[in-house]
Parts: sequence; structure tokens; C-alpha cells
Amino acid sequence: MRTNSRLADGTLAALTLGMALMAAGCSGSSARVDEVTSAAAPVSQTGSGSGSGSGTGSGSTSPAAGAPTITLSASDLEIGEGGSVSLTWNSSEADSCTASGGWSGNLGASGSQTIGPLTAGTTFSLTCTGPGGSTLQMLSVGVIGPVQLSWMAPEENVDGSTLTDLAGYRIYYGTSSRNYSDMIDLSNPAATAHTLTLASGDYYVAMTALDGEGNESAYSNEVIKTRL
Repeated sequence: MRTNSRLADGTLAALTLGMALMAAGCSGSSARVDEVTSAAAPVSQTGSGSGSGSGTGSGSTSPAAGAPTITLSASDLEIGEGGSVSLTWNSSEADSCTASGGWSGNLGASGSQTIGPLTAGTTFSLTCTGPGGSTLQMLSVGVIGPVQLSWMAPEENVDGSTLTDLAGYRIYYGTSSRNYSDMIDLSNPAATAHTLTLASGDYYVAMTALDGEGNESAYSNEVIKTRL
């Protein structure tokens, strides 16, 4: 819990935080898989006979009757910047498959392929077509990259007196502004930079300074890091 127990004449002044984005990326810490199916149009026939029937269905991930089914997986759901990922797929009721998004080309009904290097989160799409229609499967792979933080050390307390017992810093970050879910303590008072390794997404980052008695300053300015 953050505390500000020092009296007004000795409270640490807030520090100023800057951040340089060292790498770009995309996607989150887990893969997203979507499947969309499209059934082939019914074939008109002539002849005699009669019949009736009815049915209901729901959900966008269940293949229509006769449409291809696809299993698409990745060797890793999240990789480091510059890494590669192996994609494996298998389909049934399909005559051909086509890759799009983060990969491309005509593919067989099953196989595997290594894609890389990736410098940003990537969504891979695979469409397989057969006599019963077509099915689209998508899978996203996230990329983790470093974010460099830098700051100027506080030199005085809020009352203007000299700060003589700076003990370290505390980095706060999370996905909501001023509502931080993670924290890192830095015990080196001479530090003026730190590298965070984060998954892609939007992050809000702020810092505080700590003195020798454990008193904590107010939050620094907040910086926002966005990985597309």
C-alpha cells in the first residue's frame, strides 16, 4: 500500500517520468481464435416428390453442415521480438486452403509452416473451401518487447528542502489509468532508467520515489505505452 506518512515539511516531491518505446508489437498474451463458416448454396433439382422439415441453430463458430472444419494452432501464443512461430493446420471436407493476414499462399488441406521473424503481433487467417462451403479460421500470436523508462531523480522535498535520503523507486503499471495491477521495486537510488518487458497492448505507467524511512512520494506523471 502506498503511504505518505512524512509531514508536509519533509514529503518527497514527485519525479518526472519519460518513456521511450523500443519495440512495436500487437495482440495480447493469449491467442484469439475465430472461426466463420459459409455453407454452399443449395442445388436446384427437378423431379417429383414432397417433404418438409425445419431446424434451428446458433453460434458463429459451428461449421454449417458439410462445410470444412479447420484446426489451426501455433507452437507459441506469445514470442519475443524477432522470433518465429510454427503454425500447424488440419482440415476436413476441404479441397483447398488459402492463407492470408500474417502469411499467404495456397496450402494443402493439412501441414505446418514456420513464420518469422515477427516484430509485431500478427493475426494468421486460413480459409478452406470444399463442396459444402468455406470456413475461415483466425489465430493471433503476440509479441513481447522491451519498453525503456527514464526519469530524473528528485532532489528536494515538497517544501523545497533538500532530499538527502532517497532510497529507491517504485514502478507501477497496468491497463487502466491510475489503476495499476503490477508493481516493481527498484532499490538503487542512483538509477535513472529501467527496461520493462511487456506483452503487446495498452499500458499506463507511473513511478514514485521512496526515502530511507519507507515514505513514498506522489505518483509521477503517467505515460501511456501502446503496442499496435
